Amino acid sequence: MVTNDRIEHLLRDEAARILAVTEDRPEISRYRIYLSDFPRADILGMSIGHRRIYISYRLGRRALNSDRHLWLLRQTLAHEIGHEIAGHADQTQISFNRSSPVRGLTNRDLGLPWYVIYQPYSLEKELQADLEGMKYWDRLQWDCSIWVGILEDFKRQNYVGDSLHPTQKRLQQASRVCRPQTEVKGAREVKLGQTPFSVSRPSLLSYQVRQ
Repeated sequence: MVTNDRIEHLLRDEAARILAVTEDRPEISRYRIYLSDFPRADILGMSIGHRRIYISYRLGRRALNSDRHLWLLRQTLAHEIGHEIAGHADQTQISFNRSSPVRGLTNRDLGLPWYVIYQPYSLEKELQADLEGMKYWDRLQWDCSIWVGILEDFKRQNYVGDSLHPTQKRLQQASRVCRPQTEVKGAREVKLGQTPFSVSRPSLLSYQVRQ
């Protein structure tokens, strides 16, 4: 875990904005948002249940000075909050002495000691967390084209994700959800700038952790 007052203040403020439009608004004070220097740069967020969320220190640091990374942070927070409110950590059966089905992902990737048992959320739950996050964005009147644009940028960088976080499926779902929203509100051009999101292998990998 990493401490940085400026980044932690940003995380609290952004998480509070999102939570204020959710059914968990009365429980805002119970949320704990932590910074973690994940060894793998593409792990941007981790939801572990009981309203505890870890966010990548690298992402938080960049979000302080980059609007593009600020929107990526907002997407990550909305996604992880979606996991928490949906109770995904509570629904996952605990399994001991079983390796993760995600190829190549180890405790070391997450910065976890060997004795911590973790299980990834299913693809269904990952896609549901995206839907929940987009619902919060809509309530905040944040343009869903930005959410879609982030995933399009992942695709442009040839980041296909993995079996539980497939970029193409996430992009298809987001585009399908965003289309009627933009039709109702009136299509607005969203300029994300010329430089792609500078996050190595960018994805929203969320894992349940059990100790």
